[in-house]
Amino acid sequence: MKELELNPTIVTYHKIDAQHKLAAHFNIYQQKNILVTVDDGDVSFYQHMFPLLKQYKLPAILFVITGLIDTKIPFWWDELEYLLGPEQGGKKVWEVKEWPNHKRLAYLEQLRATVDKAPLEQQQLTTAQLLEMQEAGVTIANHSHTHPMFDKCTEAELQDEFMKSKQFFEERGLKGYRLFAYPNGNHSTLTEKVAKEAGIEYAFLFDHKLPSKGFNPYRISRLSVTDQTSVNKLHFILSGWHSRVLPVSKKLYKVLNG
Repeated sequence: MKELELNPTIVTYHKIDAQHKLAAHFNIYQQKNILVTVDDGDVSFYQHMFPLLKQYKLPAILFVITGLIDTKIPFWWDELEYLLGPEQGGKKVWEVKEWPNHKRLAYLEQLRATVDKAPLEQQQLTTAQLLEMQEAGVTIANHSHTHPMFDKCTEAELQDEFMKSKQFFEERGLKGYRLFAYPNGNHSTLTEKVAKEAGIEYAFLFDHKLPSKGFNPYRISRLSVTDQTSVNKLHFILSGWHSRVLPVSKKLYKVLNG
């Protein structure tokens, strides 16, 4: 990908609210070597960010979960919060991310069968929308088939994720399969090995860091921002200082509140 050859600072977003600060962000990005990435492929990207990307002519990569396209299947973490309630569910999401993948899947199936709530539906992106965005210059890339935690998967599970996502890209004429963002940023030596074997050429982290001096195509750093990040904070993040201060702040918080 030609944008990566310029060693850009890479930012990543997720869901986009209708009331956002993206125009202010994009004004800044136009003056810098910035690559915009967005994980998960929430439909809000198409509704709110895509029009602005065209207006500002900024390069962008959208990492999509191929098993959700053309469906109303919810993101599994949203479904978990729905089934358990926002507070309990929010805490449980972080817990199950540490479980082996088969245990997480079994737990979700158990909840669906026992919680007395109607199934949650979420409108997901369509193939037609992906092709429209690709035609307009957005790179549609790979964020796995079902968004498991890759460091909690077996080798066979990882191979299945790549096989199914590759099939999706090939059948629909989408060109960004070889660009991959680890779900939740979770990676390991095994995930890198399987990714290489599956034809992945670039793999992106979710580590809130500037690009490293020694470029590793399977550990590409990205800075985390949201559509609500203020301009002042965005400048601080892009400087790299936020990445240095944040771990210290978290440790201090634990000491004071532990």
